[in-house]
Amino acid sequence: MITIPTAAQIRDQIVADIEGKIGQTIPAAPKAFFRVLATALAGVLALLYRFGGWAYRQIFPQTADADGLALIGEQYGLVRGAAVAAVFQAEATGTEDTIIPAGTLWTLDVIVYEQKDAVTISSGVATIILEALTTGDDTNRTAGDVLSIVSPLAGVDQEITAGATTTTGEDAEDLETYRARILTRLRNRPQGGATPDYVTWALEVAGIVKAFAFRTDAGEVTVYPLVALTGTRIPNGAKLLEVQGYLQDTVRRPLCANVLAAAMTERILTPTVTAVSPDTTAMREAVEDAWEAYLLRAFPVQYLDEANPTNIISLAALYSEAIGAGVNSITLTMSLDGGGSIAAYQLDESEIVKLGTTVWPV
Repeated sequence: MITIPTAAQIRDQIVADIEGKIGQTIPAAPKAFFRVLATALAGVLALLYRFGGWAYRQIFPQTADADGLALIGEQYGLVRGAAVAAVFQAEATGTEDTIIPAGTLWTLDVIVYEQKDAVTISSGVATIILEALTTGDDTNRTAGDVLSIVSPLAGVDQEITAGATTTTGEDAEDLETYRARILTRLRNRPQGGATPDYVTWALEVAGIVKAFAFRTDAGEVTVYPLVALTGTRIPNGAKLLEVQGYLQDTVRRPLCANVLAAAMTERILTPTVTAVSPDTTAMREAVEDAWEAYLLRAFPVQYLDEANPTNIISLAALYSEAIGAGVNSITLTMSLDGGGSIAAYQLDESEIVKLGTTVWPV
């Protein structure tokens, strides 16, 4: 990496160079002409150093800022995912034959939604389509949520109930996720339908942060996408259909290939601790945090020659993580999905794992 000298170091170097050229020592007074000149030049040169360092970082996707990364991504047709507004159905009620005009505004939690089309109430009910006027994950609504009309309309009840989601609201793609997608593209050149191609295509769908692709039958490829690396990681049905539709597009999928998008199975690992020292609340929390992080890093093997596979979870690793968290001694067993005690488990290609409720000594 480039080491940028400070303005003081540059000033001292300029003074030393002048002294070497004129063969005498410049007076130490701060207002001495050559010292003033050296200080002024040092400020300019320090800025040039910083600019040069910034320009150097824009060359590489690992260090480029948002604008520089966008330019690198455009070279490969990779555009940072924009934020998406939620679109969903809702049930409105009111007087028979009353028309609810397009553009009617409804709101919930300070987010405003616009009705896309005019509808007429029939049998006391009308199904309307709402789209958020803003974008982001917080525009999503759960079936059953109650929204209120912004400006009351005669013959229309003031509240509606949200139904099925048509388009899931998404935040703008995280910069580091976009960076990782570009690096994946650079490291895995398109090969007309090889494993990296399917993974790359899945990551191009808004909200997908990781994906795995496996040949599950003759002429069939199944892609397992994830929408997060912590918390709720498995996409809902609507997002899976969106991923599958994108992968099935003949613009990208190879001829004669059938591509499916499926949900991974999230296994639940439960540790049972029979003894631990020291046994404090803080220590228990530290151990659980270490175990949770360890399990969230466990994924199926995508390539047979992976350098550091994480598809095997083991009791020995749980011991190691606990010791790393600070325990002096610990005795435990582990089980998967409520089954019997096991020493190790190898994740299948469609499986991930997370920490269940740890059983501690009473």
